[in-house]
Amino acid sequence: MKKSLKPLNAPPPKLSSPMKTAMRAASHALALGVLLVSGAVWTISQQHPLYANPGKLLRLPAAIVDAAQPTEQAFRIGEVLNQYTHDRALAFRIADALVAQADKEHIDPALLVGVLLTEDATLDPHARSSVGARGLMQVMPLHGGKWGCGSSDLFDVESNICHGVQILKAALDGSPNTRVALLRYNGCVRGRNTPNCHLYDDKVLRHAGRAAAEMRLVKTQKSE
Repeated sequence: MKKSLKPLNAPPPKLSSPMKTAMRAASHALALGVLLVSGAVWTISQQHPLYANPGKLLRLPAAIVDAAQPTEQAFRIGEVLNQYTHDRALAFRIADALVAQADKEHIDPALLVGVLLTEDATLDPHARSSVGARGLMQVMPLHGGKWGCGSSDLFDVESNICHGVQILKAALDGSPNTRVALLRYNGCVRGRNTPNCHLYDDKVLRHAGRAAAEMRLVKTQKSE
């Protein structure tokens, strides 16, 4: 004997009043949780000096993760960068290189993260632009081998970041504020580099502010 099948457009079963109340409460709790997390990220990012004083020249680390030591900063940055790649080891290798250079040159590591994500959010060490810029921080070949970065190979993670940070450092040293320095890093001083290159500094600062907020929310290995 064949079983009778319910039509595809059959109305869903009715829920009891207690079940409806429980589902509404769960839905409200989830919505509130999303709003709280989003608000925390937004508030923290807006408090970060990169957002509060975008026209100020930022050279010294701005305590993006409170008084975190370099190893802890690297862990938090690694967790943030891991969102952009399936290669977790690569994310943490990049984070270590960024923090090492930030500490050496006294530059806010969040700013370096912002530059890196603006240049190549896919975190591809072998990225190459249409004009020949290479690697994670899109360094032009003419800079290869300068500043004692240990290698002239701009597709090497540590070498590329070292070169990129040195270029940014030179731009910061010769600029009245961070925004102008970022435009110089991008070769957009007169706006003749690429279309809309004058928006480069905004993109970097947005990435930097968001990364700084996410770093503060990342749990460290010690607290787990």
